[in-house]
Amino acid sequence: MAARKKTSFVYSEAANELETILSEIESGDADIDELSDKVERAAGLIKNCREALSGTELRVRKVVEELAGDEEESEE
Repeated sequence: MAARKKTSFVYSEAANELETILSEIESGDADIDELSDKVERAAGLIKNCREALSGTELRVRKVVEELAGDEEESEE
């Protein structure tokens, strides 16, 4: 697997951070003074995760379409 730059988005890390934030909020452990920061951070992580999922979906569809096209060509 290729090494990732430290600054690149990693979906699993974002999902883990979201889980942590959610747990803190649900348990009441989040300090009221930090609550808005945590909610804003969570919103940003959700946005990045959605973008990553959309990009992955597009790439997977493209690969599937290419494979289907290759299969049609080999049947001819």
